[in-house]
Amino acid sequence: MNAMLLQRQAMDKHGMVVTMDVKGKILSANEKCSELSGFAEHEIVGKNITAFDITNISSSEISAFFSSLALGSIWQGEVHSLRKTGEPWYVFATVVPVVKKAPLVDHLIIIATDISQQKRLEKSLSEGRAFYRSITDSIGEGVYAVNAEGKTQFLNPAASRLLGWTLEELQDRRFHDTVHYQKGDGTLLKREQCPVNLTIRDGKSYTSYEDFFTDKRGRLFPISIVAVPLLNNEGKPDGHVGVFNDISSQKAIEHKLQKAYDEAQSANKAKTDFLATMSHEIRTPMNAIIGLTHLALETQDNDQRQQYLEKVQKSSNALLELMNSILDFSKVEANKIDILDEPFTLTKTIDKLAQVFQVKAQQKQLQLLFDIRCSTKIRCSGDSEKIYQVLLNLLSNAIKFTETGHVLLKIDKRGDELGFSVSDTGIGISDTGKTKLFNAFEQADASISRKFGGTGLGLAICKRLVELMGGDLTLESKVNEGTNFAFSLPICIEDTDPSDFLIPVSIPSEVLCIQTHKSVEQGCQILCQTLQRFNIHCLIADQNENLLPKQAGFSIVFLPVDESSWKSFLRHVQFGEYHELNCNVLISPFSKEEVQKRIGTTLSKDIRIIELPFTEGELISALSPLHASTNKKTSDGLESKKWRTKRLSNKRVLVVDDDLISVEISQQILKDLGVNVVTAMTGEQALALCKSNTFDAILLDCHLPDITGYDIAETLTQKEGCYTPIIALSADETNEASEKALSSGMCHHLVKPATADEIVHTIDIHIHAGYMEITPPSDIDAFIASLLSFYDTYSQRSVMSNLLNIFHEPTNTSQLLTELLADAQKIGAATLERCLHRFMEAKQRPDTINAKHITDISFELDATLRLIAHTIDKSDVGNECKEASDVDNTSLRSSLEEVKNALEAYDAKALELITALTARHFGLGHSHTLNQLKKLASIYDFEGALVVAHSLIDEINNDRTE
Repeated sequence: MNAMLLQRQAMDKHGMVVTMDVKGKILSANEKCSELSGFAEHEIVGKNITAFDITNISSSEISAFFSSLALGSIWQGEVHSLRKTGEPWYVFATVVPVVKKAPLVDHLIIIATDISQQKRLEKSLSEGRAFYRSITDSIGEGVYAVNAEGKTQFLNPAASRLLGWTLEELQDRRFHDTVHYQKGDGTLLKREQCPVNLTIRDGKSYTSYEDFFTDKRGRLFPISIVAVPLLNNEGKPDGHVGVFNDISSQKAIEHKLQKAYDEAQSANKAKTDFLATMSHEIRTPMNAIIGLTHLALETQDNDQRQQYLEKVQKSSNALLELMNSILDFSKVEANKIDILDEPFTLTKTIDKLAQVFQVKAQQKQLQLLFDIRCSTKIRCSGDSEKIYQVLLNLLSNAIKFTETGHVLLKIDKRGDELGFSVSDTGIGISDTGKTKLFNAFEQADASISRKFGGTGLGLAICKRLVELMGGDLTLESKVNEGTNFAFSLPICIEDTDPSDFLIPVSIPSEVLCIQTHKSVEQGCQILCQTLQRFNIHCLIADQNENLLPKQAGFSIVFLPVDESSWKSFLRHVQFGEYHELNCNVLISPFSKEEVQKRIGTTLSKDIRIIELPFTEGELISALSPLHASTNKKTSDGLESKKWRTKRLSNKRVLVVDDDLISVEISQQILKDLGVNVVTAMTGEQALALCKSNTFDAILLDCHLPDITGYDIAETLTQKEGCYTPIIALSADETNEASEKALSSGMCHHLVKPATADEIVHTIDIHIHAGYMEITPPSDIDAFIASLLSFYDTYSQRSVMSNLLNIFHEPTNTSQLLTELLADAQKIGAATLERCLHRFMEAKQRPDTINAKHITDISFELDATLRLIAHTIDKSDVGNECKEASDVDNTSLRSSLEEVKNALEAYDAKALELITALTARHFGLGHSHTLNQLKKLASIYDFEGALVVAHSLIDEINNDRTE
């Protein structure tokens, strides 16, 4: 009984207890009921339950409620009511029927718990949610929320509008898989690769303007997005909230702005590229002129000198024409070009074109044919130089873009007009390419520029020039079949009087033209037409069809590129089939030297050789017997030819360049010094040669047609383990080009056109291994003594330390540099001398002196010491030098550790240690890396030097473990 009393007291304290009969009349109510409702007990007891003013249950629902309770059912639920004061109050009630005598319910007990505070909190929370919802609903951007599984938990109206999905539709879907599964190009973006998910996973916010969403209709659109992680109680990501917007219109505007910007940039870049290309195009003939001039001065062979000078003339003309083109283009752009109207004949123009393009056609083994169907002395009036310029460009392009077959210049007379056409059997031009071919700075395809070079400027000039002269430049072309450019100009004044032609009486009236191959059929036809204009009867006979006559008074043999036809022709000659044909002239696409080499002694030495293209004048001269004169530098200094030859004799050098003239120049320069030269025209050839041969040095052009020189150097040094010095040749004189060459594994960068001295000196200083010490011989001459004295004086470590003080102790170092300059002059160290002179000039303006001056002097001093060591080794006094090859990697590694420590401490002693180390280990497999290390330290880039040092230590350690 006491227990029940305690239980009731507890219930009275924490809950409301009310009893009522089955009709709703309140029988009793505890104090809690009065406290919550605000009514006193006497105001409640005896009243119906409806006195509590229940607001959430209707009267009909109350009737149904009592009917259910009367049958013994238990009811639970919330009851919302009003206090006596009118304030709302809320309880959670349980109504239990009490049965005393089954099955009738005697009365009902209501046990209720006050939930008013909870309801107030729920209302406050609901109002807060409504407030924030109104914010998200009103902002113009889409807002979404996903849980840890990536499933959508929230979408605001803007997000639904942009995506086309409702929250109900997305709730069971992963947001990424439905909306964010594509990249901008339409490819699949996997969930595990999604940048939003990856960033949120790391607990970081994500912002982007480069993502794309896909709406319900499948439309892919660009968005701006900010995503913020939602964190759980442990502070770990548990989903995220994202705010996004469709930025399609912004992107469209950006695209238009970018397009306008790109067009402006393209115009500027076209001009910049044009200047860069012009720089390269100018340097190429300039290089040929300088190199060939040097060779002409050095050779004692008059015939060889004549050939060099003829090539110099051709390159000079090419350079002049290039400069004229640049000037003409500027005039064309400004509409200030002048077209002359002067009398002229075609003779000079045709002869000039033949001279310029003969070698180029021979290099590619092409037939260059001039089909002139009118007299070259026909009188014309116009601008002969502009006509020549147009034909020069058209022929240049034709040869450039033709690999096999022929290039044909055709000129014919049509009333008062002369028709010009240049056709080829080259790569042809696509219909797309034709539309932009005459635009300035453009070629039909970007790949054509990379493979064949060129400015993309010539045809634009040509078309404008032809128009200014009263014509129209037309184009016909088929891909892989060939191209034909043609134009006509009203420039003929009248036909030339036949008396103007002075034909030698010794010329035969009949000529037999022997066709040796089907490919020369067109050439034979042109030859016959040309001869017939001089009233010379010409008969064509095919050697391969056994139609040769038994006799002929004068024969011309037209030979092709085809090797088998040459062999067949020579067999016919050897078997006597040409004995009665009086074979007097050979016409060939090869040079005279090549033809002479092929025929050997098979034919008479008096036979005349015509190189294609033949011209009227050359043909007349061949038909009528006709034929067509130094300085020697000597010096005994360290860099003289005498000592260069002794040091470089029998060394093997690989020269890699796609320009035949450049190869010939380099080859002859080095051969004159006793160097064994191997040549390659492509990167593939160079790599193949390096795999099967050992070279002392490689002279490598950086811009080869198939593989760049940089890639070749990288392959050789990093993949093939090659330690041969690689010297770069490039027309690019920027610091970036030099740095790129060095970083790819080359040891030096020469800028075209490089002089003979530059090429030889660079090879000379890089080709030899270093020496630890030099033992003076007992019997020496004055020059060797001066070399030894220089070596003893300037190989000391203290010299480099003193050079480092140039900035801090100018007085002391000036004395050192003055003495060094005098001693360099004494031994003939010309390169070091020039370097010192440059520094002396810079000293007049102290603000121009920088760390590079120290680097240059240091490098050239090292080079001079190396040359001295090898000069003494090659002298005739029998001096023995101890090579550094006996220094092993253990010693090198130990020295590098000391260098590394000094670099880490930013100790200036590091340069002194590196200088000594470079001298001891030069040429032992790591000399290029050591030189790079020294250069970085010389300009106080200790951090960069430290990276190189670490790399070299790792390389040595790897060598030891392998």
